Amino acid sequence: MDGARDRSKRGGSNPLYGDNRMKLGIIAMNCSHGSTITTAEGAWAMNWPDTRDVAVMADKAGLEVLLPVARWKGYGGPTNFNNRTFETYTWAAGIGALTDRSAVFSTSHVPLVHPVTAAKQAVTIDHITGGRFALNIVCGWFKNEFEMFGAPWMNHDERYEYAAEWLDLVRKLWSAEEEFDYDGRWFTCRNLWSEPKPVQRPFPPVMNAGGSPAGQRFAATHCDMNFVILKQHDLEGGKAQIDALKSMARAVGREVQVWIHVYVVCRDTDKGARDYLDYYVRQKGDRVAVDNLLTIFGMQSETLDAKVLDEFRFHFIAGHGGYPLVGRPETIVAEMDKLVKIGVDGCLISWVRYKEELRQWIDEIMPLMVQAGQRRPFTPAV
Repeated sequence: MDGARDRSKRGGSNPLYGDNRMKLGIIAMNCSHGSTITTAEGAWAMNWPDTRDVAVMADKAGLEVLLPVARWKGYGGPTNFNNRTFETYTWAAGIGALTDRSAVFSTSHVPLVHPVTAAKQAVTIDHITGGRFALNIVCGWFKNEFEMFGAPWMNHDERYEYAAEWLDLVRKLWSAEEEFDYDGRWFTCRNLWSEPKPVQRPFPPVMNAGGSPAGQRFAATHCDMNFVILKQHDLEGGKAQIDALKSMARAVGREVQVWIHVYVVCRDTDKGARDYLDYYVRQKGDRVAVDNLLTIFGMQSETLDAKVLDEFRFHFIAGHGGYPLVGRPETIVAEMDKLVKIGVDGCLISWVRYKEELRQWIDEIMPLMVQAGQRRPFTPAV
C-alpha cells in the first residue's frame, strides 16, 4: 500500500499507514487468557489495571495497533477460555484516552450493532484518539453468542452480503453532509444524520478477518486490511495465500494490507523457548475448551477445512491458530524477516503473560528489528 498517499488521505494521524516494513500490534488483551488456551500459571487473567499498563507500554514503544476481540461468552473447560471480556467500543474509548500513538481498534459483530449506533461510537473514539481509530468488523461464527441477543442466524455467505450493506450505511453516515434516506435489503432508514464526522477522511480504516471465499471477496472489495490465519506455515504456501488476497483487491482497483496473528515465546535459548511452549500447550493446554472452539469454528467460519483444523489444534492452544514465533530474540527476528518477504504487512501478537513478555519484546526484540531493517529507529516515550 502507498503509505504516503494513505497518510495524506487520513490526515497523517493513523500509524497503520506508517513506513515500517513490519508493523506490530497486540491482540486479545481485553479477554481472559488472551489467545492462549492454557492452565499454565501466570496466564493473562485480564483486569483493567494490567490492560491499561500493557496499552500504555505498547503505545510508548511505538507499536502501531491495539486490537480487542469481540467475545460475549467463553468456551468451557477448566479455563472457560475468553469468558471474561471487556466490550470493545467502550474499551477502545478508554484505551484511546490513555494513549498517544497507537491505532486503537474496536471489533464489532455487525449483526449485533445497528450501523447508526456503530457509526456514532466509532466517530466518538476517532475524536478521542485524534484520528487513530480503526474498525475490525466481524460477521459472526459463534452461534451461541447470537442466541444471547436473540439475533437471527444467517447462512455463511449471506452474512457477508449483510456486512457489505452495514458498512455502506456506516460510511454514508461518516461522510454525508445532508440528511438522507437509505433503502437496502436489510436496512430501511429515514432522515439519517450523524455529526461530528470522523477526524480521518474520508473515514477510518476497516479490517476484516474473512478466511472463506466469501470472506476474502468481502475483505478485498470493502476493507483496508485483511487479517488472516496463514493456512500453511511454510513460506511458499503463505506467500501464495497472501499474493492471492492482494491480487484479488488489485483486480478491483484497491490495495489491502495483510496482517497475521503470531504467538510469541521468547527465551534466552531456542531450546528454552521450545520447552516452555511444550509445557503450556502439551502439559497445561485446556483440551476441552479447544475442542469446543474448534467444533464451533469449523462448523461456522469455513476458514479452515476439517483436516487443517485438526493439524492446527496445537496452534490453537498455543495462540488461537496464530503463526509461531518461538526462540531467542535473534531467531524470532530472523523468522519475521521471512514474513516480511512473503508480503505480511503487520503482526498482531499474543503471549501467555502479556505484561512481562511485552516488556521483553520491547527491550530485546524491537532493537534487533531495527538492525534488520524491518522497522525504523524509534525513541520510546518517557
